[in-house]
Amino acid sequence: MSRAQRLREPVLVVLTGLLVTLAFYWRIVIDLRSTVLFDLGDPLLQAWELAWARHFLFNGGDFWTGNIFAGAENNFAFTDSLLGYLPFSLVGGTGASDSILRYNLVFIFAATLAFVGGYMLVRQLGGTWHAAALGAVVFAWAPWRLAHVHHLNLLSTGGIALALFALARGHGFSLRHGFRPELARPGWALAGWLIAAWQITIGFATGLPFLYVLGVIGVVLLVTMLRRRAQISKRLWIADSAGVVVFLTITLLMVQPYLTAVKLYQFKRTLDELKTYSPPPQGFITTSHFSWLWSDTGFTAWTWDMEPAPWEKWIFPGLVLLVFAAIGLAFSAWPRKVRVVLGIAVVVSGILALGTSFFHGTFSYLLLWKFMPGWDALRTPGRLILWTTLFLMLLAAGAVTRMAQSLGRKYKQRIVGLIMILPALGALTEAVPVFPYAHPPAMPAGLEQEFANPGGPVVVLPMDLTGDSIPMLWSTKDFPVLANGNTGNYPKVWTELTTATKAFPSVRSVAALKHYGIHKVIVVKPMLEGTPYTRSLTRPIADLPLTRTDTGDIAVFTLR
Repeated sequence: MSRAQRLREPVLVVLTGLLVTLAFYWRIVIDLRSTVLFDLGDPLLQAWELAWARHFLFNGGDFWTGNIFAGAENNFAFTDSLLGYLPFSLVGGTGASDSILRYNLVFIFAATLAFVGGYMLVRQLGGTWHAAALGAVVFAWAPWRLAHVHHLNLLSTGGIALALFALARGHGFSLRHGFRPELARPGWALAGWLIAAWQITIGFATGLPFLYVLGVIGVVLLVTMLRRRAQISKRLWIADSAGVVVFLTITLLMVQPYLTAVKLYQFKRTLDELKTYSPPPQGFITTSHFSWLWSDTGFTAWTWDMEPAPWEKWIFPGLVLLVFAAIGLAFSAWPRKVRVVLGIAVVVSGILALGTSFFHGTFSYLLLWKFMPGWDALRTPGRLILWTTLFLMLLAAGAVTRMAQSLGRKYKQRIVGLIMILPALGALTEAVPVFPYAHPPAMPAGLEQEFANPGGPVVVLPMDLTGDSIPMLWSTKDFPVLANGNTGNYPKVWTELTTATKAFPSVRSVAALKHYGIHKVIVVKPMLEGTPYTRSLTRPIADLPLTRTDTGDIAVFTLR
């Protein structure tokens, strides 16, 4: 087979994944610089993160201390860093529109990579292209993923599938034939560990469970290679050793700033939070209204009974996937032992995804919460449905592969292809999204000048849990130090100021601002409606050490 022939399939997969991604997310494709999917919360936070990485590349400084939360130390480690996307920081320039452009390009890349990763993993493990197509669709766009369209860190799972694919290829492993050392490719083994290391740099929301899965895989690999060491080449040992060293080194480097943040601020997830975000059992058959196919059906029956944060509890993996996975338990190209292991993995991961909803989690999730290092930082067990989906995907791939093989003995390959592509098309139909979208507001007149010459930390009102993402986005040109911030954790400076400034201007709020070294408050007038800050422009300031200047849509209060 020529090089061109070998490359044909992966190139077609990449192009298909990209075209479907562009079709699904056409709202941002036609307006890359000023439109984001879902809302103005997490998407703007993540746009700011990517912009901060660019700022660090070109200006240096302390990467882990961003310009938010009044410059609180290590604040960039309050949420997933998206550090792996650092090369995208070279795209565009500074400012809000370039930040949105950069974010949308990364978003498209992440979805395409998940599609490619799902396909390549199934193909390597012994599936036909029809089975791999089904795997690609469900790994990139299973119905539960549609509810996380505003969570770029959670959609960035392509590295997981690609790392598993590369490790399997590097060790000559498939589900159909097991471990075959004669087919080992050390270069791919090394690539697998490097891709895994890159995935960890995206963040620990998906990275921590992946880290433990890799630990299990590493132990199994070591035992298998020791038992068959006479068949293992020296190059494979070297590739694995080098890859593991790099992976562990990068993981340890990534962990350090997060451990520092926990030590500095005593961040800790509580059991009550875990209970709040644990999906109920009916979450397995509940999908969001973002699925075009299921939005008006019984699969959304419990949608509005899952507050707060229902998107963490909609964990429906897809009807087509469930049907073919069930078939794959009995009728499959994989050996019985493999099917049993995959079936057990589906059940165990599904139980873990329920968190405390499965018999209070006493003998399931809480065991990980209490005894596995780092696990107590994860408050959203429903995200483990990623692994349930992956195991279901492999079971379904076995069924589709066996069906394709059976039909291939009776019909021409073209006819087989037309028939066996139907599972992938069915899953794709379930994945067709109906997303809301949002346009970040333009920076008010006068604010750019204030941000360019802040004279110290600034607070922008209104100050809000998710609304703070807007001034964060506006700050991406000059990166003035803001007291505002929106991440997964919040330091004392933010919690105290959000409480105190609701009564701004007042003696208490001025005292709190001075305590944190803030001498300028900027009130954005069009954003006040419906917030506790509506009186901030009408309260008297004659007896307060404040001066006020109005410029267009902003009012600037300077503390004397």
